[in-house]
Amino acid sequence: MPHTIVPLSALTDAQTAQAFDMFAEGFYFIFSPISKDKAKLRELFMASFDPEMAWVCLIGGRPVGFLSCGTHERQPVNMRREDCLRVLGRFKGGLVYRFAAPILGKPHVDGPAVGYLDYLTTDPAYRGRGIGTAMFLHACETLPYERYTFEVLSKNETAIRLYKKLGMREVKIKRDPIAALVGSGSPIIMEFERDALLQRILQPS
Repeated sequence: MPHTIVPLSALTDAQTAQAFDMFAEGFYFIFSPISKDKAKLRELFMASFDPEMAWVCLIGGRPVGFLSCGTHERQPVNMRREDCLRVLGRFKGGLVYRFAAPILGKPHVDGPAVGYLDYLTTDPAYRGRGIGTAMFLHACETLPYERYTFEVLSKNETAIRLYKKLGMREVKIKRDPIAALVGSGSPIIMEFERDALLQRILQPS
């Protein structure tokens, strides 16, 4: 399927809004405690994402996939107090900035050789068409990290089977009361070596 993958910073304003509509829809089950209003989630994360740390897959100019990569120094999301207050109001915005912002901004990996892939989501109309794999491949081909780690929810059995088929391995199962409460299972930490993944995808046996 013909597609292009570009940095978030390369999108038009209209494409950026579409990408974050997709983001808000894909991660609503996680971020709904912040706000039940998807338009507010879109606005908050549009203001909080580093546009050079996220990529969007386009088909015919339409955003159909989203992926970001954190480092050992920072995560792609950096919520600012003024944005939280502006979007969510003084009381709730203050709570989100105090409690949620530090968690979302905390690095998940140690050392400069490891990247943390995060916030992978695709347009529901394009799921099962290799968009996620294409974005993982793009990360491996363009970023400098030797190893990558990421999380997948245990209820996402289709994705887990694909990841294992690509040689990715489970490292740890985390406890997450919110994910369990909404019926998504538990977060599973997985990892893979860049060179091994490139070989499996580009030179399948």
